[in-house]
Amino acid sequence: MSGGVVMVSASFHPHVGGAEKQALELSSALKDRGVAVRVLTRRLSGLPAADEVRGVPVERLWRAGGGLVDSMTFMASLFWRLLAGAPYDAIHVHLAGSPALAAALAGKLRGKRVFVKLGGGRGIGELAVSSKSAAGRLKLQALALLRPRFVAVTRELVVEAERYLGKGVSVHFMPNGVDTRRYRPVPPEEKSALRARLGFPACLLFIYAGRLSSEKRLPDFVETWARATRGAPGAGRAKAHLVVVGDGPDRERIVESVHRSGAEDRVLLLPSRPDIELAYAAADVFVLPSISEGLSNALLEAMASGLAVLASRVGGAVEAVSDAESGFLFAPLDEAELIRQLDKLLAHPDLAAKLGQAARKTAVERYSLEKLAADYEKLYRLGLP
Repeated sequence: MSGGVVMVSASFHPHVGGAEKQALELSSALKDRGVAVRVLTRRLSGLPAADEVRGVPVERLWRAGGGLVDSMTFMASLFWRLLAGAPYDAIHVHLAGSPALAAALAGKLRGKRVFVKLGGGRGIGELAVSSKSAAGRLKLQALALLRPRFVAVTRELVVEAERYLGKGVSVHFMPNGVDTRRYRPVPPEEKSALRARLGFPACLLFIYAGRLSSEKRLPDFVETWARATRGAPGAGRAKAHLVVVGDGPDRERIVESVHRSGAEDRVLLLPSRPDIELAYAAADVFVLPSISEGLSNALLEAMASGLAVLASRVGGAVEAVSDAESGFLFAPLDEAELIRQLDKLLAHPDLAAKLGQAARKTAVERYSLEKLAADYEKLYRLGLP
């Protein structure tokens, strides 16, 4: 690939969400494989026009105003840069927003392959949301006509792409990846030291890490978890504690749920932290009670860290977690099933370590960044059928 790959992302490091994290991690992993990679993104206040992040060149393009003006001016800058700029072999767009239109058109005019990675979970992802507005439907029609190749991180999104973009659309299933060197299990003595350092209790430790948003259903989960873990020592259940790490609009609702359920002594709510791998390594069970989900970065990070999983049976969790082997799954609105699955972990606290070993094995074999980068390099070279 003499010209390399151009990564396109509406925002990029240091503004980090799920899509931005994957864009950076994949770019870095491809660079390590010798693939020429550069990133095109919006120029945000306080950031330089040209930069380098983890050895990957980043160009921040001009845009003006806010809202629609911001979107249109960035699209124009991106289109011109892709049309008249340095040579490349493929364009990889993270998310099917308005930048995907500019990239798809420029790629078509230059005769280059364009890959658009789809995000979100079933019913709440960008395709489903776009279908609900006139402007969004026009965007979907334009993408269907331009016919870039689409990449879906879950098989649910493959089906959704065919629904909203047409049966003839080219969609390739490709999961997210995780850095299995950064996210790794630690021996028991190191786990104990980490807990002391972080202020976590020495008991069966459940953790959620990520955005505190409504689709995660954390306020409801906290109340159910509090009821399920209430009880005197010796009642056949391990003493347990829940740590919630993150920021977002549901923070106050979570606090209210903790107070309402009387679980202040068993729930710890912390802000986001850059060294989240330490919090994973100190925990035993990762929880993800979402109503809808793509393939959660946090889920893969927790699995790579050797944590058992307790997750709702939606999106990528269904594909990543083997029920009763690497974790336990439950229907997102079935409180009774959640309690049954939770009770298995409480009644057999040693089970978490066994499940976590299987989760780590899955993360290494199926979701490592090294594997993902190799698969993407092949995809860029060969395209899609």
